[in-house]
Amino acid sequence: MRALVVYKRSHYELYASRTGIRTLREQAHPFVRSMMLSHDANQRALAAVHRAFDAVGMTYDCIYRGELRSTEGYDLLCSVGGDGTFLEVARHSVTTPVLGINSDPQRSIALFCAADQDTVRKRLEAVLLGELHEVRLARMQVTLNDTLLGFYALNDLLFCHANPAAMTSYTLRLGAVHETQKSSGVWFATAAGSTAAIRSAGGCRLPLRSRRLQYLVREPYIADGPPYRLVKGAVAPDEQVELTSKTRQGRLYIDGSHRHVPCGLGDALQVSTDAPPLRVLGIDDQRRQRF
Repeated sequence: MRALVVYKRSHYELYASRTGIRTLREQAHPFVRSMMLSHDANQRALAAVHRAFDAVGMTYDCIYRGELRSTEGYDLLCSVGGDGTFLEVARHSVTTPVLGINSDPQRSIALFCAADQDTVRKRLEAVLLGELHEVRLARMQVTLNDTLLGFYALNDLLFCHANPAAMTSYTLRLGAVHETQKSSGVWFATAAGSTAAIRSAGGCRLPLRSRRLQYLVREPYIADGPPYRLVKGAVAPDEQVELTSKTRQGRLYIDGSHRHVPCGLGDALQVSTDAPPLRVLGIDDQRRQRF
């Protein structure tokens, strides 16, 4: 078995050389102290991961997540960080299972991570024995103007204006119902992502293994006329939601703010959960109940 370990760099590691951070460090600011504690935890976790792989005798490569381009040729993917790092790794996996390792449990929620520095060796031993249970999580696929995007969303999608203070205009279609709307944008989420932003915006939590797609309109704007019919709801696995942009500078954000595609006037999106599920190791429904 050959594994790929993908790690994050702490905020302190990324920003410590900047003038503002240096000044705060010299002032012993609590904000910088928290960054340093998180950095130390991240370094200890990565060292523990190296020791665990060496102890179980599993061949592995290690790469910073910002340099990740391909996961081809690996039998196991391991993310070392929080959910952000896990999502970055998940984007590159089609059929390869992923084990999430939380590098800083005191400061990171890390819903998808089933290990930490204290348990990673035990989890790797279970992987080698074929005893670590697997959950297959639904992902969303997106078609833009009849072209399938080359990656899947595990958590959520957000269609909105490039300027967060600007109105977003579009036409939404579900089955035979379609209507033109104005709002702050539209959330789409899988069951795995239903405890994240869409829930904070008024959505509901779906069972972890559900393949239903959830959508929710953010801050709908209605002047005169009847209320919108397509404000929020869940869509069956064999259905899709269609959205046509009437926004000149629209964007579709995919699993956070780091990856997005432009959606200008007339661009058509189709969103569904008709995508290969992600194979996630070690998480279960009991852990999900915490969120």
